[in-house]
Amino acid sequence: MNKILTTMALLYIIIQCSCNKMIEIPLSKNQVESPVVFTDSTTATSALLGIYFSLGTPSNASYIYFKNLGLYADELMYTSTSPVMLQFAEGQLLSDNSQNASLWNSLYSVVYQCNAFMEGIESSGQLQNGTKPVLTAEARFLRAYAYHYLLSLYENVPLILTTDVNANKMAKQADKKLVEEQMIADLTIAKASLGTAYKGTGRVRANSLAASALLARIYLYQGRWREAELESSRLIDIDLYRPLPKLEDVFVSTSKEAILQFWTPNGFVADATSLIPSSNTSLPQFAITENLFNAFDNTDARKTKWITISNVTASGITRAYPYFSKYKNRTASTSKAEYVMALRLAEQYLIRAESLARQDKLSAAINDLNVVRTRAGLVEFPTSIDKETCLTSIAKERRLELFGEWGHRLLDLKRSGAIDVVMPTAKPGWKPLISQKLPIPFNETIYNSNLIQHEGY
Repeated sequence: MNKILTTMALLYIIIQCSCNKMIEIPLSKNQVESPVVFTDSTTATSALLGIYFSLGTPSNASYIYFKNLGLYADELMYTSTSPVMLQFAEGQLLSDNSQNASLWNSLYSVVYQCNAFMEGIESSGQLQNGTKPVLTAEARFLRAYAYHYLLSLYENVPLILTTDVNANKMAKQADKKLVEEQMIADLTIAKASLGTAYKGTGRVRANSLAASALLARIYLYQGRWREAELESSRLIDIDLYRPLPKLEDVFVSTSKEAILQFWTPNGFVADATSLIPSSNTSLPQFAITENLFNAFDNTDARKTKWITISNVTASGITRAYPYFSKYKNRTASTSKAEYVMALRLAEQYLIRAESLARQDKLSAAINDLNVVRTRAGLVEFPTSIDKETCLTSIAKERRLELFGEWGHRLLDLKRSGAIDVVMPTAKPGWKPLISQKLPIPFNETIYNSNLIQHEGY
């Protein structure tokens, strides 16, 4: 982890004023230069936007590694030959897998940047007192966002809350409950400190409602049904994100459904060229599995709006390869820019539906489920279906609605307890009780002898 601690916290920063622009602040090699960055709200805000930037945009952005989770689950198949990627495809990750290490490092880099930012804000004597809690609240949100994935994927992780190198380089893995409590504390503060209005252009900075959206998901994962229902209701019961837009408008930069997006400098996501083939006769590097493709009803509009078919001819034989096309842009676009979707309303409907069903409020749960189904052109479920059928239908709807986004499928299989039932069929190399946790990167266990590798790796 000491590699993370020497990572430049703020190499690039983005300012959104009347227009988007990127500037570079010269920094020392090992630390954020607080006198430069935290002299006023403009430069402090620029530093904060640098953390957002590291989540969604450059070549090492956290988001680009999440397609590997679709590959590790049963959503994607890999058509190339990289041994590193084949480990994900076959469900046989090794602890020295470089892509797994990059995912870990990118998320901990966000944590470190947030800690550095909050320390800089706190020590600044030049920022107005009213500015400090608001900027700090956004950093707390981003730290919770990173820890949500670290905890969900690796389960036992160090809880890093400072930039103290000596303390952090030998940090032990924290109890899962402590990390959960810290995430909820950070999000609760963010929810209370941030307003509902979005700052700048678009929805690329967290507001109070984004904090509620992530809280709703965390409460759902914890089985805290009433809290999850209340947080998701806070977003659903206002007109800001409703009605759900047409399927083709969900992932554009102006999406009404977006609760939070990560800005992209050229209007297309960082790994678009690996997800979208150059033509519909080219072999996609990542193709949708037959199992997922067949899970969609033929009347489901998502099957044609969010999946595209590439017909590839080899040795005189043509084969159809469906691929992920929620994002359409493979190159720069100014006419219909796309941002990385981090949180959106359809997930909140499904969170509330499940939370309501778990509380035996079946009629209301089915109504929420039908909102998502109606947008997809599917027939509504009757409110008379039983609880088991309702929960099964919600789980299926989550799979179809959220496929390819931030590892939802993998995490849903984990939290439901179905992962070791489903995955051995999809991947013969899958090891029950072992493979469901990603390995702690080997180099991290070398740098920090206090890190304990998961059993089986």
